[in-house]
Amino acid sequence: MTCSIPTTNNSNLKEYIHDQILKDVIEGTLQPNMILHEKKLMEQYGVSRSPVREALIQLCSEGTLCNYPKRGYEVSSITEKEIQDIVHFRIAVECSFLMQCGPNISDETLKKLDECIADHAVLQANGLTALQHWTSNMKFHLLLFSSYDNPYTYQKLKEAITIQTRFYVQKRSKKWQTPVFTDRDVLHQAVLDYLKQKNYAMASSILKADIEDRSAV
Repeated sequence: MTCSIPTTNNSNLKEYIHDQILKDVIEGTLQPNMILHEKKLMEQYGVSRSPVREALIQLCSEGTLCNYPKRGYEVSSITEKEIQDIVHFRIAVECSFLMQCGPNISDETLKKLDECIADHAVLQANGLTALQHWTSNMKFHLLLFSSYDNPYTYQKLKEAITIQTRFYVQKRSKKWQTPVFTDRDVLHQAVLDYLKQKNYAMASSILKADIEDRSAV
C-alpha cells in the first residue's frame, strides 16, 4: 500500500519519511530488532530511493536504527544503562537551567504550563494510556525548557526524551496504548506552584524527582 505524500520536494520527503518511521517506532508499530528495507519503503511511500535512504541515514545517526549492509536497517533496542545516562544528563541540564534562568520564565509560559497540566487532567478522567502519559510529560518539560531560549540544548534534550520514549515503548509493548494511568500530575503541579512563588530551589528539587520518576514505564 502506497502512503499519501504531502509534497514532492525531496528534502521535505526525507523529513516526512523520517518522521513517519520514527512515529511508528515510538508508537510500537515497529518493534526492536525488526528489519526495514529501502525497496519496501520506496514502495510504501511511492518515492525514489534518495529520500528513503536519507531518512534512514538520519535515523541511524540518531540511534533509532542500525544499518547492517546487505541485511537492512534494524530497529535499535535501548539498554537500562543508556536510560540511566539520559536521566543523569536531563537532571544536570534541566535543573541547572531552571536555577540559572528561572527568573526569566514569563507569565505567558507559566500560563501554558498551567494549560498543559489541565490537558493532562482531562485525559486522566478515562485513564491515561502510557503513550498519553509520557507525551504529556514530554510536553511539560520541553515547554518549560523552551523559555530559556537555548535552541541547541533544547534540541539535545528533545532527542534524549525521544530515546526515553522509545525505551518505554519497548518496555510496555502492546500495553503502550492501553489505559493504565489515573494519577494526577502532582509533580508538575508542584514544580509550577514553586515557580509561581519564585522559589527556584524547590522547583528544581521537584523537577529532579520528576525526571527520576519511572512510573511511565
